Amino acid sequence: MRRLFVGIAAASLTLVTALPAVAAGPPAGAGGGGKPAGSTCQQFGIGVLKSQGLLTSVAQNGLEYPIGSGDSIPFADVLAIHRDDPALANQVLTDYAVALDIATPEVVAALKAACPPA
Repeated sequence: MRRLFVGIAAASLTLVTALPAVAAGPPAGAGGGGKPAGSTCQQFGIGVLKSQGLLTSVAQNGLEYPIGSGDSIPFADVLAIHRDDPALANQVLTDYAVALDIATPEVVAALKAACPPA
């Protein structure tokens, strides 16, 4: 199984390096390094959910927001918010960091770096 995975990875790498340079340009709406502008924010949010053991639950049931309201935002919309509006994602993540009692100075600084506030 491992050999199959290594073979597929090698073939994929060969294919990617063989693409014409024109196709290698960043996609429309890309941020730094050709990644979507909010991809760092999105990955940060996913990391927070993973670290708190909440990723599976949120992926299946959505994210309750505002906290305590009983209203739920579907996971696909949560991901889109992180990609499209990092400042809004910053507010949501800040609210959850406070509610989960993980809003240390280090977490807040990392959050601001990944999802810049407005």
